[in-house]
Amino acid sequence: MLAETTAHLAAILILATALLMLAGPIGYRLRLWSAITALTKVTALGVVTGALAALLALASLIAGGWRIGPGTTAMLVVILAGGAAAVALPLRVKRRAAFLPFNDVTTDIATAPSFEALLPLRRAERPDAAAHYDAARLGALQRERYPDLGPLQLPAKPAEAFAAALTAARALGWTIVAQDKARGRIEAYDRTRCYGFVDDIVVRLSADESGTRCDIRSASRVGISDLGKNAARIRRYRAVLAARLT
Repeated sequence: MLAETTAHLAAILILATALLMLAGPIGYRLRLWSAITALTKVTALGVVTGALAALLALASLIAGGWRIGPGTTAMLVVILAGGAAAVALPLRVKRRAAFLPFNDVTTDIATAPSFEALLPLRRAERPDAAAHYDAARLGALQRERYPDLGPLQLPAKPAEAFAAALTAARALGWTIVAQDKARGRIEAYDRTRCYGFVDDIVVRLSADESGTRCDIRSASRVGISDLGKNAARIRRYRAVLAARLT
């Protein structure tokens, strides 16, 4: 029966879609392919199989697949929803990436903290990685997208603020690469949850009239858009640090 055959094909394709969507991040973490391959080729193949699975599930329902039994009907509805999600989610990510076409964020656009200890690690993955924040290219865009990001004023002396800043970084699971209490600098990196992409972070503390000023910079090692991850990390860190000193 045509409806039964298309239902079986849809089930095979939705299984392939699930495997492809898992293969992207797992393959990248295992260094089987690059970030670009994981995000474009593997994901694109998953979108194609997902779309085909949804179309076949719909065709099976129209051809009378619902008559086979309630279990088959439920399966076809799940396949239809799963296939639609496999198409819709990457498109949503693509739209967000177009809205946020940058992956380097800081609380001090004019004189952002620069990478020092992390720079060799960044250049190992991206040879053209710069130590300094490109304010001319990114400043206006960041002000528009993240108007809330600015320096954090801490009601503590630099030594106390540095200890709290280091503790907050560790509490968030960051890997500390360098720390310099005298200069008020911390360099660390963090990984995204799904793909395990590495984002590099600099925390800079400086004394001012109200206590200590804290500036943060968070930048991804790969890709063009961070989908808002670096700004979210800075906001979370500021909240954790402020809570420790208030």
